[in-house]
Amino acid sequence: MERVDRCVVLVDAGYLLGAAASLLAGEPARSRITVDHAALILGLRERAEADTQQPLLRIYWFDGAPDRVPQPEHRRLRVMPRVTVRLGALTRSDGRWAQKGVDAAMHAELTELARNRACSDVVLVTGDGDLLPGLMSAKEHGVAVHLWAVQAADGDYNQSEDLVAEADERRVLDRAWITKAVRAKDTGPSCAPPPAPRPEIAAILSAPLPEAALAASAERAS
Repeated sequence: MERVDRCVVLVDAGYLLGAAASLLAGEPARSRITVDHAALILGLRERAEADTQQPLLRIYWFDGAPDRVPQPEHRRLRVMPRVTVRLGALTRSDGRWAQKGVDAAMHAELTELARNRACSDVVLVTGDGDLLPGLMSAKEHGVAVHLWAVQAADGDYNQSEDLVAEADERRVLDRAWITKAVRAKDTGPSCAPPPAPRPEIAAILSAPLPEAALAASAERAS
């Protein structure tokens, strides 16, 4: 089977948006950011086609959702051209949300694409070392693997070092790129402007002093 020269993007949304929140808002909670998904998908497509020099086949968006029920953002994404949404479970444990099944779904998709020679290049937007076997399998099938990271808030790595070592190409999506589609929410206390003087108070303050008051003032000065 002849390999098709085109690129595919596999996005771990938990990694992408969590790392973006850490970078822009100081913590990985996705509730701290707002996302323009249309702009984000367009940015991913343009960057992938520029980096790989291949036309895009599809962007796979992997995310978690309670009971795997699509959330509003998933419903917006899955009707966009060239976007396929794959949902794992989202469960809460010890007060924290955790994705289940997302890594396995990404691994299965990556392996299947490579085995079927559906593309020449795969872009992985993830940091999880669990994808290492899938990455290595794709390479063995002749697929070039591009690993993208979100700029780490502390300047260090936020990806598995094994993934970084095995990837054919690596790119860091910096703050300037991220902020084209993602913004931090302003959650700080707002400083209200000082109240404007009431009209009647302003009129009193600007009125000339009465003549008696002026005379008294002159006497005190002399």
